[in-house]
Amino acid sequence: MKRILDAFSFAEQRLVLESGDRRLSAVYVPTGNDAPAVLICHGIGEVVEYWGRVQEAFKEMGVSSLVFNYSGYGGSSGTITAAHCEEDAIAAYRVLIDRGHRSIFLLGFSLGSGISCAAASRINVDGLILCEGFSTFREGAVAIGCPQWLTRIVPDVWDTAGRVCELSVPVLVVHSDVDELFPMTMAERVAEASGPRGEMIVVNGLVHDAPIYTATPVYWQPIADWVKQRSVEANRMRLQMARS
Repeated sequence: MKRILDAFSFAEQRLVLESGDRRLSAVYVPTGNDAPAVLICHGIGEVVEYWGRVQEAFKEMGVSSLVFNYSGYGGSSGTITAAHCEEDAIAAYRVLIDRGHRSIFLLGFSLGSGISCAAASRINVDGLILCEGFSTFREGAVAIGCPQWLTRIVPDVWDTAGRVCELSVPVLVVHSDVDELFPMTMAERVAEASGPRGEMIVVNGLVHDAPIYTATPVYWQPIADWVKQRSVEANRMRLQMARS
């Protein structure tokens, strides 16, 4: 972890976002105004610095990116609540709009998969990417070892499998076959619930957090390619609608 933090190379790309009365720390790495942008909702216990290698990879692949700390995380003010997390994602989305990005995608990793899926129904994005996610927050809690009796009294704030079927945008589900936290069956349920708009990519041999800390092209290149292809399709549709 110390090596990852020491190697963080985007200090000059830091910015502060406003979400309600809270101030969020974030890192914005642009590739160009015409490039699609990915808004990253990170996992539990993570901070923006952990995502430096992924943002570097996205930049090399022609995709802009913004990752932010939820309220109460890292240098962000406020308290951690489900509502705040969703509001924070929407506030970060508005920053990308203000910076001229026409094609924006939400990417949720682990805990962020539930947050990004919930936020996707409230903003205008060209696609949703769910990486190493859970089917529902409650089932995810059981999968990582919380007693089932305890999870029953906790509101199931993020029902990804239930909400994804209500979205009208393309959905990409990415999951490793050896994810030790959330089983493949959860990802398969989400992909199936996405219907004809859904796609699934299975990556071999990576434990849950490995895609962040290694940022291997095996994991992130197919995601970048999917983003760029969906962006072309969305921009073409916008152009056709403008002409009609």
